[in-house]
Amino acid sequence: MQDIKSKWGNGVAERGFTQVPNYLLQINMFVAEEIRLSPAEMIVLLHLVGSWWKKNEMPFLAMRTLSDRTGVSERQVQRAIKSLEEKGYIKKERKKIKGIIASNSYDLTPLVEILKIVDEHFINKHPRTIKSPDAKAKPLKKKAATRKAKV
Repeated sequence: MQDIKSKWGNGVAERGFTQVPNYLLQINMFVAEEIRLSPAEMIVLLHLVGSWWKKNEMPFLAMRTLSDRTGVSERQVQRAIKSLEEKGYIKKERKKIKGIIASNSYDLTPLVEILKIVDEHFINKHPRTIKSPDAKAKPLKKKAATRKAKV
C-alpha cells in the first residue's frame, strides 16, 4: 500500500485500487481476431474485474451502475455484456436474494481460464518476481510462441 500512496497520493490510495493482469490489458495482442475486445467491451470487463473483490464472490453490478462508471449508455453496456458472454469471457448469472432476482452476477472464471491459456502460450518478456509465503522468490519463465492462442 505504501507504493500506491507514494505514487498516487493518500486520498486516492484510501479510495481503493484494483489489480488487473497485464495479459488482460493486452488481451487483443494474444487472442484470435473473432474474440478480440472492442473498447466498450474492455471498459465494461475492467469494471467487472474491479468489482471482483473475493475469489468466490462474483461481481453483481447493475447495468445502470456499469453505465455510470464507464460513461457509455445502458444499451451499450447490455450489448457489451452479451458480446462478452458470446466470446466466452464471462457467464451472466441471475443473483437471487431470498428467492427474488436482485441483479445479475458475472462469473469471471472463463476470463481467468483464457488468461491462463495466454500465459501458457506466450513468453513473458518482462517476468516479475512473485513472492509467496512458502517458497523463495524466483522469476517464472515461459516457452516462446509465435502465433495467436486459440482461445
